[in-house]
Amino acid sequence: MDFTKLNVEFANMQNTIVKYNNVVSLVEARIKNNMKIINKYETKNKKSNDIEKELDTLYIKLLKHENEFLNSLIRDNKCSTKGDK
Repeated sequence: MDFTKLNVEFANMQNTIVKYNNVVSLVEARIKNNMKIINKYETKNKKSNDIEKELDTLYIKLLKHENEFLNSLIRDNKCSTKGDK
């Protein structure tokens, strides 16, 4: 039996898993950063005039939708990988 091909395939799988984990870490960092920005703008929104409040509210909604999308990507991928085991 030729183990060199098996070792190469195993190394490729490990690299794929490392890349996946890096992407998940980046997505989680983006979600965390978005939450900080949301909190900042919600605090600022209390002291702003009407136009700034509307713009801040729009930006907050945009970030919340982005976070929902990113969370759904992570959640769906974790469910699919658990199903593969």
